[in-house]
Amino acid sequence: MAATSPYRSSSELVLAVLKRTNVLAVGQAVDPEDYALVNDNLDSIFRKLAGLEIVYVGDRDNIPAGWFSDLVDIFAGECGSDLGVSGQDLVDLVNRGLGGPPQTEIGGGAAAKSLKIITRGKPTYEIYRMQTF
Repeated sequence: MAATSPYRSSSELVLAVLKRTNVLAVGQAVDPEDYALVNDNLDSIFRKLAGLEIVYVGDRDNIPAGWFSDLVDIFAGECGSDLGVSGQDLVDLVNRGLGGPPQTEIGGGAAAKSLKIITRGKPTYEIYRMQTF
């Protein structure tokens, strides 16, 4: 999809994460192992974001473009250590993304807070569960 499209795809997300973690340089071919590593984590991280009530991505090939850069930051922080990022660079990625010990609590990272603000007060279109007595 074009960068001006209202939606982005999961493959664009994976490539952006590889660029953000400096695994993929401009003009360099994508290493299939690195691509697979991030791609295999997509579902679990999307489920984690939904479980933490940060954001729910219903279709991973139609990611709202407004959420895209924050999701790239979150995925870069979550996959950074597997991609070989270490030290202060990894700490910076985690804090910029979802957050986590020891610096911030999970969900307290900059991108997580940004997504919460973006989606605050918006309809979720979820089925309302209720109990009657």
